[in-house]
Amino acid sequence: MSKRPPSLPAQAADMRLQMALRQIDFSTAPGPQPAEDALALRRRDWLLDVQERQRALSPYASGLLTADNLSGEDFLHGFYAAGRPVLIKGMMAGWPALDRWTPDYLAEAVGDAMVEYQGGRSAAGDYELAKDRHRRRAPFRDFIALVRDGGNDAYLTAYNSAANGPALAPLQPDLGTIDAYLTRAPGMLWIGGEGAFTPLHFDLTNNLLAQVTGTKRVILIPPSQTKRLAHRTHVFSDVRDVTDAARLAAYPQARDVLRYEVLLGPGDLLFIPIGWWHQVRSESFSTMLTYTGFHWPNAGHEGYPAG
Repeated sequence: MSKRPPSLPAQAADMRLQMALRQIDFSTAPGPQPAEDALALRRRDWLLDVQERQRALSPYASGLLTADNLSGEDFLHGFYAAGRPVLIKGMMAGWPALDRWTPDYLAEAVGDAMVEYQGGRSAAGDYELAKDRHRRRAPFRDFIALVRDGGNDAYLTAYNSAANGPALAPLQPDLGTIDAYLTRAPGMLWIGGEGAFTPLHFDLTNNLLAQVTGTKRVILIPPSQTKRLAHRTHVFSDVRDVTDAARLAAYPQARDVLRYEVLLGPGDLLFIPIGWWHQVRSESFSTMLTYTGFHWPNAGHEGYPAG
């Protein structure tokens, strides 16, 4: 089922039930037997379902909120600490990149500096799992030529950020800061054409997506829906794409999953908390930054049971 984000005033959400869930310890000594483990999982899923039904009683509690120029204090109390996503408008006003970052401008600004990107994706179903296998290098001007006309085969992603800092440094003066939420740590740049796609997954950090140019369609799914998403490998879902009829035929439990759909345009921020499932598709040539350098702790990845 799909919900459109209502535009409501930002305020602190009541997350007591969710916090209670986080404090439940399902472990037993000397260690759970298979039957006990299965029972613990059923109890966890029961509680998650109860929480979602309670949130559904209120449009505020169950909706994906939109806020204008959200203060740092309201962001912390209403969303960051609560682990709740929010779409934020107005915080990127005045960034030169919003108007400048066309393909032609980017190619001219960075020129022939060598960059790393993800390539050969179209012929591989596991391109997100095997990121190192898809590392490619090219002059930036040639990379822009690859993605200008669209497709999912080439994509400069956050995974390439460490390698691309010096080459992309000429673009930094076009960016502003979001001091209310973030330190001055640089964001991780994404550049891709229409059709660039990141399949369904969750992250091990809180993320702030900052859309610079173009549009991206993001589908968000709360952690409570995990049992419907065939979560077997690391942070990825075998479903991959909840809009693909063929994938839903293979994984019918995902057909009625609770989800929120957001179209990000230039200047939009989207906060995605740890553990929230999401898939992202570029609907045009697009540039975006991901920020993880919040003023508050953001280290959930340290204890993740990768298994």
